[in-house]
Amino acid sequence: MESVAPERQRSSLDSPDSPTSPQSQGSLSGPGSSSALVLLPDTEPQDPYDLGSDEDESDDERDSQLEIQRLPIPPLGSALVFLYLLSPYLRLGALYITDGTEPISLWHGLLTLIFASSLSAFCRHLWFMLARYLRKFTLEDILIEAFVRGRGQGRQHSFARNSIVCAIALFRVLLVAMYFQDSVNSVLQLVPEDMQSFAHPYIPAFLAFFVLVLSVSDTVAAKPVIYASALSVVSYVAWLIVVSHAHATGTFQSITSRPQQGVLWNMYSSIVFACTTTLTVPLSASLAGSLVAWPAKQHRARRFKLLNASSAALAMFLMLPLVVFASLRVINNGRTSVISPGVLVPIFRTMTLSLAIPSAVVSSPMPRLSHIGRYTPVNPVRFIFVLSAVLLSIASPSVANIIRDLTLVLACSGTFLLPALTHITIHYFRRPLAIVLPQASQSVHASPRASVSGPRSVSRPSLDPLLQRKERYLQRRRLGKRLLWDAGIWLILIPVCTCAVIWAVGCLIGKW
Repeated sequence: MESVAPERQRSSLDSPDSPTSPQSQGSLSGPGSSSALVLLPDTEPQDPYDLGSDEDESDDERDSQLEIQRLPIPPLGSALVFLYLLSPYLRLGALYITDGTEPISLWHGLLTLIFASSLSAFCRHLWFMLARYLRKFTLEDILIEAFVRGRGQGRQHSFARNSIVCAIALFRVLLVAMYFQDSVNSVLQLVPEDMQSFAHPYIPAFLAFFVLVLSVSDTVAAKPVIYASALSVVSYVAWLIVVSHAHATGTFQSITSRPQQGVLWNMYSSIVFACTTTLTVPLSASLAGSLVAWPAKQHRARRFKLLNASSAALAMFLMLPLVVFASLRVINNGRTSVISPGVLVPIFRTMTLSLAIPSAVVSSPMPRLSHIGRYTPVNPVRFIFVLSAVLLSIASPSVANIIRDLTLVLACSGTFLLPALTHITIHYFRRPLAIVLPQASQSVHASPRASVSGPRSVSRPSLDPLLQRKERYLQRRRLGKRLLWDAGIWLILIPVCTCAVIWAVGCLIGKW
């Protein structure tokens, strides 16, 4: 049995001038045949853009195990992936909806919420399809593949990777600083006014220590980070119940001013900011890695589509009452009615934001200092990360407004604009990846082996006309399945992002 498999493999892969067995010459190719036999797989590989395909990717088991080891996040179950897909929606952006001082139209608010959440789910699925198409596990690898020319690990790739990591780390620091600042302001509502100046420096220090304790782990798959994220979602639900009860009972308190959040912030931008997300690429790879070892074939693409759509729908349902409350806000003589702080509202708000910080800190790309990390319980880079966020959270109001505006721009660009540009660059300015042809056949003339392999390089099965014909057919089929997503990008996503950029520039220069 062991000698049959190699012989069959040679008869189907070797060139015509290579020695073959008499049985294969007589019964398969004939004595006068000069064409190589090509062994095609029985099942066609799954296209990531196929909406109706039920087949799984035909990955080799050994390659799948190697891919699992390379995942940035260890394999997670569907429940945990759903948790991390849902939790970014129920954070600061949703809390800001009730902080606005101007009333909004109910229909405009509902349309903004539905449209923003739908675009968020659409862009998440774009990242998922790009990750499967390129077989990449991190956002940095996808961006390098799209916007950096050449292959290998040269100086250009290293510079690009470091630049992307620094941009992601900057966004996470600014986002965590906003979480710290809002948490501190919420806690200060429970402190008497004559004690607030004394307690203000100690509250950020206590929250920073609390976050560092929960951020000791190196991955979001650790139990402390999972429990913190789950409790953050529970705290948001409790906060929503308290706010709904306050609106139902009419317990309001009139104030004359609210702290300014920045030039770009209003009720509609708060709704859009609530629909911004992160960690889509590593979470989709983690979900696929958890399904590799299952005995039965699972529909990975459909599983992620279901989790993505259900998380966006549930988040929209949990933010819907806030939009209704904002539309019912009444202005009388320049005084805006807002919810009375009470005790439960600031407590649940602080818990929602402070428990959401560990996942943002742990998931941030940070260099590992192994020679220093042996002697410290916390990664020194992570300590600097949290310290920088705390220092930015206690900055002056003018600096805080700049931080809020910059965070809003980075969050919306990374969620809506970046996946559209990446999709366009990969599929319109890059050569399409081969489906059935080996990758080596695309660069056979540039390979050093091509000059010494003689006539074997000309008659390789990868250059067989039948295989090339099937490759062209599958490429046209892939293009046809991608037309729906291309239409959504060119007709909806790009125009909306262009209008948003024009509006943001106009606000920054003071035109409107």
